[in-house]
Amino acid sequence: MFDKTTEVIAHMIGVFHIAVEEARMRDVYAKFKAIQAAEPDTEELIHIAVTLNVPYTLTDFTPEVDYTPSTTDYFFAPADYGLFFRGLPYQQPFAPVPEQTDTPQSQAPLPFINGRPLLTLEPPGSVATITLQAAWMDDSDELYLNDVQAVFVDPSEYVTSLHTSYLVAQTLGAMSTDAPLDFSQSTLTAAITLHENMGATDGASRIGETVSVFHGADADGSHMDGETVEDTPILDDVMPAYFSDENPDVALEADGSDETSSTDAPAEGTAEGNDDPDALEDTDPFEGLGGSSSDDGPFDIDAGHNVVTGGNVMINDASISVGWLDAPVISVMGDVVELNSISQVNVLFEHVTLNGHGAASLSASFNVAMMSYTSTAPVAEDGTTPADSPAEDLGLPQNWAVTRIDGDILTVNWVNQFSFMTDHDRADIQFTGSNTHIVMGDNTIANVVDLAEIGYGYDLIMIGGSLITINQISQTNVMMDYDTITSSADVPFTFSGGDNLLFNGASISTTGVNSYGEMTSNFATASEAFAAGATTITEDVAHDSVFEGDDLLTVLYISGDLTTVNWLEQTNVMGDSDQVHLALDNFEDQTGASVDLVTGSNAAINLASVDVYGIDSEVRVEGDIYSDALLYQANLIDTDSDPLGVALPALATEAVAFLADGMIGPDTETSNDIEIIATPPEYSGSPDMMQTMLA
Repeated sequence: MFDKTTEVIAHMIGVFHIAVEEARMRDVYAKFKAIQAAEPDTEELIHIAVTLNVPYTLTDFTPEVDYTPSTTDYFFAPADYGLFFRGLPYQQPFAPVPEQTDTPQSQAPLPFINGRPLLTLEPPGSVATITLQAAWMDDSDELYLNDVQAVFVDPSEYVTSLHTSYLVAQTLGAMSTDAPLDFSQSTLTAAITLHENMGATDGASRIGETVSVFHGADADGSHMDGETVEDTPILDDVMPAYFSDENPDVALEADGSDETSSTDAPAEGTAEGNDDPDALEDTDPFEGLGGSSSDDGPFDIDAGHNVVTGGNVMINDASISVGWLDAPVISVMGDVVELNSISQVNVLFEHVTLNGHGAASLSASFNVAMMSYTSTAPVAEDGTTPADSPAEDLGLPQNWAVTRIDGDILTVNWVNQFSFMTDHDRADIQFTGSNTHIVMGDNTIANVVDLAEIGYGYDLIMIGGSLITINQISQTNVMMDYDTITSSADVPFTFSGGDNLLFNGASISTTGVNSYGEMTSNFATASEAFAAGATTITEDVAHDSVFEGDDLLTVLYISGDLTTVNWLEQTNVMGDSDQVHLALDNFEDQTGASVDLVTGSNAAINLASVDVYGIDSEVRVEGDIYSDALLYQANLIDTDSDPLGVALPALATEAVAFLADGMIGPDTETSNDIEIIATPPEYSGSPDMMQTMLA
């Protein structure tokens, strides 16, 4: 052993020695590789003998395969029943199970109950989607082409009025109940509350709006602004003139005294008919939204002077197709709730002035809705159904497969689409060239959702809780368009102000009609047995007369609720209050061209459809039945309101609850430095609908 100092020195010397040797080996390595490359190793390779044992030989093609199923592929059935191979019909005569002894575990026969094999099915699952789409745009442009600039109102004052208009629109909707998004417990209480609110909805006007309400069977069919119609309007036919193929204009004299119109746009609440009753569903919502026909490219413009401060489009488009879980026979030990609701609201505050004179607007507002129920029972040419035919012995099921769910089954789709746009342009324009094309609007916002969910079908669904079905569509359009146009000379020009479109289109279509009846003793006894832990049904259920003609009965038991919720909320809020001054002194002498001004021609569009696919079902109910349909349509059109205060009629108590003090009235004081922000969507709850179940 070295002392401490000697050991340290020896260690350092050793490390140095190793480093020197490594460096020397690097020098020798190059020579070594050169010698190795010049004299390759030519030793003989190691020989390894491989023996292959292939017990199978290839044969010629055989179109038929001989296969003898094992005992696990059979179950007992009557001689005239036929064979089911692993749960699927197998078109071969029944073959009895051969007697076997010392059956391996993999060849163990199926379990039997009273001489009948116990069959099982894969249980269905739940499906839930949450879609939140929010779009915000601020395009308040400012353009000055004159040395002496015109004085305009600050756009923030219009924004304050727009916020007030949206709060007013919130009070006009039919539904004040939020979507039931917490499924940690039964939603039965929330569904019954919604049913009560639907029943209490009437057509009373609160702040001067026009309201139409339909309940129950009266809501079936197609409706437009409170009227039952055979044909629904096509969106392309009612779009503003700016988006039409010919782009017709509304011509006004500069002094506002003489006004003519070449547009055929329908007046408020009217539409040209068409021959297609399903036009609302078949129309492409984006067709015709490509802007003006004169917009041929960035460098190719039409002759003359064109100024566009409007021409904005907002569209919310949502489509849900659901066929998740259904059966021709359903038993419910709890209550049944079946609700379909459509609420549509259009709010328009509009006023157009040209050199201090009012101008015609020709704006249009549409609330179009359709509810339909289609039976799946086949109808013969003579109009009869199988139920009308003489009864014949079709046989009863001899076996059944059962699966159970301990808990709830959910089919939930919640869609919230919210759009907010401000396009308060200020322009002081002087024309000097031969052609001018100025676009300060022509904006587009689109929210699109398309969902399709196809699931399971059974012969019998037994529910230990409640059966809850809710289809709800809520649509709101809010538009504020105050246009102020002035010119410095008495020169006629083509002017299009107003000509706005507010369009709500909603459709709830159900394929498969439910008929309700009282619970029978055999189904009630079977449900109680399932609740106590049973795993199959008995013959008194399987041999119920409703199952005549079925060979193998498939059964699903749900211990909790079967809940289906399709909830759509769509909101458009648009402000397009433009201020334009045209310097037209010596205009004809300097340019010799015409002026085409578009300050309106905006479109706020909501399109929603819920298509539920199933079959006709006989529902036996132990509890109560809550069934209703509601169609609510409201329009509030004000063309005389104060653009800086939204002077509305006296507000009802419901409206006052939503509005802050001092926001409504002609004496409103507005700060000029208010921040332009988007109005938040109506629903502010947590988007985690499964939060309590996954906690």
